[in-house]
This record gives sequence, structure tokens and C-alpha cells, in this order.
Amino acid sequence: MSVSIRIPIGGLELCAALAKEKGVRMRVRISFLAVTAFLISSAFALAQDVSSNADQYLSTLARQGRFSGVVLIAKDDKVLLRKGYGMANFEQNVPNTPEGVFRIGSITKSFTALSVLQLEEKGKLKVTDPASKYIPEMPKSWDAITIHQLLCHKSGIPDFMSAKAYGDFDDSQHIENALKEYANTPLLSPPGETMRYSNAGYILLGRIIEKVSGQSYEDYLAENILRPAGMTHTAYDHVTPLVPNRTNGYNFDGEFLVNAKFGDPAWATAAGAMRSTVDDLYRFDRVLQSGKLFSSAITAKAWTTYSHYVAPPPLPIEADYGYGWMMGDDFGHRYIGHGGWVNGFVSQFKRFPNDDAVLIILSNIETASYVTVSQDLTAILFGQKYTIPVERKIVHPSQDVIARYVGSYQFGPITVRISLRNGRLYAFAPGQPAPFGMITTSDTEFYFNDTSSEVRFVVDDKGAVNQFMLKIGDKEMPVPRISQPQPGN
Repeated sequence: MSVSIRIPIGGLELCAALAKEKGVRMRVRISFLAVTAFLISSAFALAQDVSSNADQYLSTLARQGRFSGVVLIAKDDKVLLRKGYGMANFEQNVPNTPEGVFRIGSITKSFTALSVLQLEEKGKLKVTDPASKYIPEMPKSWDAITIHQLLCHKSGIPDFMSAKAYGDFDDSQHIENALKEYANTPLLSPPGETMRYSNAGYILLGRIIEKVSGQSYEDYLAENILRPAGMTHTAYDHVTPLVPNRTNGYNFDGEFLVNAKFGDPAWATAAGAMRSTVDDLYRFDRVLQSGKLFSSAITAKAWTTYSHYVAPPPLPIEADYGYGWMMGDDFGHRYIGHGGWVNGFVSQFKRFPNDDAVLIILSNIETASYVTVSQDLTAILFGQKYTIPVERKIVHPSQDVIARYVGSYQFGPITVRISLRNGRLYAFAPGQPAPFGMITTSDTEFYFNDTSSEVRFVVDDKGAVNQFMLKIGDKEMPVPRISQPQPGN
């Protein structure tokens, strides 16, 4: 059966036009699909590059014995790297795994600040309130200090944790008793005038949270942030409970690893007593990115710049500071985050909200070189230049050779003291937690596991040493000698 369809002359022109338009639409659709496929494949290739490059970098450091810990890198809601390196326990030969639990030190401050802002949003306090309104035991000369100034480290309060009473953690009033010991201690600077990073200030904030909420700091944190965020492996740390996958903390002593000295997490309370995992911190990042737990008013206030932070040597850190958060720009990408440093552990929680990316480093070796690791991993994340660490050949010159370098050297306002102990050289400058062991690569050249700096002593024709050259990154600077070795050095 045949069917005959008659089309007017004008209809033929319309059909031709429609056919032509359909062809264009098909070509556009095919082109769109091709571009989409290209973008997807490019994004996948970029993710593969980040994963493989970061893994190669960290594996190299771990083989050299210079990194141990767990790293998570994520972008666009996808985890690009989640892996452990080195050992959770070097003595028992237990490797680090992504499930490892680490002390996170001052990252705790970010949680403390958000808790304060939650309470303000509930009408329980105002950041403009004087801190003494909630802690009347504070010295009278501190009455002008506000919660705001505690949050952004501009209170000027001294380190009252040195008080004898502060160490009595079994006494629920140990903070108040320590403050009474400091009744006649003047402020280090007028409130609001100078940024002085202060653990003591955040300990006071923790006490204010307790007074206002009627809960312990630990319980408030668990109920209002950790459980709602699904952070089931994050908590206020205690030394006595058995914690599955808890890692041990270590320090470098020159080229050797040693166990970190014991430090009760209760000492740091709201300034640095928390433990966590990379997975839980990633859950925290997702909560912050979604805005589901904290209002935009809270995060806007937390991430506003109120002061500027410059870390003491040997930490090469400089950043704007909000309320418990550091902020800045890495390779043209805005970041917010915080680091931690405590008793054998260092950590970094760095978010790039405009890129929907996050870098989390939890390390169980206490060393300032984690800052370089963070910068290099950020470079890898954003396709910037970085350097794979080169393994150096270690040598052991005679005592006569290295003894020439003992003495004091002047680096700007900082006096660096080189000492000889147990047959090894150590460098110490004000602000360091301890002397850094110097690792010898030649009769005159040294590097550190504790920091990314390098030292080259300059020996003249007569064998005298009047300076050393300090290399930090690509810069090398002369550091003149100001004194000879003293007896007993």
C-alpha cells in the first residue's frame, strides 16, 4: 500500500529549512558532547596527576625517614589521596593507616571559636562582652579584655599556665586558682593593641563556654559540633582510655627518631586538646562547605581578618587571623584553616573554599618541616612547581672538625647558639621548642630534619670560622659569629 502526500511549494522550503536547522542542532549536540567528554577526561587526568604526584612526593619523604603520618587531599567532593606513610608505632613496626587517630593540637582553636559564636547566636553571650563577666577570678587589671580580643589573640594576657595551681588538673578550679596566682601580673600589652598568639587566651574561652552553656567543654563540643558533623572518631583527648588506632608521637634528634616527651592533653584544653582522623576532618570540611551546621553569619565572623600572625622561628608561617582561623592566599587560591603542634604531633587543616578543595595532614613526627610539606602538596593540588626531596648522604666528621663551629651567631635580632652535645651539633634560637640536631653532609654543610633550613659554615684560609650561610628556600644569607665557644659547650 502506498501513500501519497502532497506538499505545497512553500512547504518544501520550510522542510529544507527545518532539515538544515536539525543538522545544526545535531552538530551542536555532538560538539557539546565532545567538549563534555574532553572536560571529564581532563578532570580525571588532573585528579590522577594530583594523586600520583602527591603519593610520589610523600613516599619519597617517608623512605628518607623525614615524614610519617596520614594525608587526605580532596577536590569537588572527591577524595584524590587518602593514605598513610611511615609508622604509627616505630618500635612495634605498626604502619600508619588512613584510620589513624592523631592529636591535632591548635586545630582545636577553630572548634573553640565556632562554639563561642554558636553561643553568641543563641543569645548566651556577646563577643564584645568583657571576659571577666564570665570569669570574675581574672585579675582586675585584665577587666578591659573582651571575648573578641581573646578570639583574635589581642588580649595581651601572660601565660598563666605556668602557675603552680594550673597543673592540678584534678581540681575543677585549677584555672581560676592559676588566675589568682597571677593577680599582680601585668599584661604584656594593652588589650586590642598587639597580636600575641596565646594558648592561655583560648583556655579562658573554653572556660567561658563552660560557664555559659552549663556543660563541660568536652560535652558541649561533642553535642553541638562533633556528633552533628558525624565526627565519630574526634574527641577531647585523654591519656587513660584505650583508643583504637591511636598513633605514637615522635621527635627528631638530628638524624635519629626519639619518643616524644609525655604531655597530658588536659594541659591545653580548649587551646589544643583534641584528637581526630583525616576522615573526620574531611567530614568537618564538608559540613563547612555545605553551610548546614553553622550559619553564614557565624562563618563570616570567624573568617573575617582581625589581626595578622607571624610565627616565631623556625616556623615560616605568616597569615591573617580571624576567630580561631588563619587565612591567606596560596598560588592565587584563598585558603582558611589552622595548624597544630603538640608533643610529637604536627597537623594542617587547610581549606580552599572557592575551589571546593581541602588538604589535611596529620603527622606523628613533631617537626617544622611540615610547613614545607603543606606548601608542596598545595602546589601539587593546583598544578604549580614543587621539588621532590633529594636524599642526602650523611657523613660523620671528626669531633675536631665540628667543634670549630660551636659558639653564638647573630641572625638579625635573633641569636643562634651552636652547641656540641654527645658528639653532635645542635642549633637553638629563641622561640624553638628545643635545640635542633644538625645533620652533616660534608665537613662544612648541614641540614635539619626539624626544619627546611640548611647551614654552610665558612672556613677561611687560617681555619677560622666567622660566619655561616643560612639557606631558606632559594635564599642564602650570611649569619656572622659573635662569640667563641664557652667552657662546657
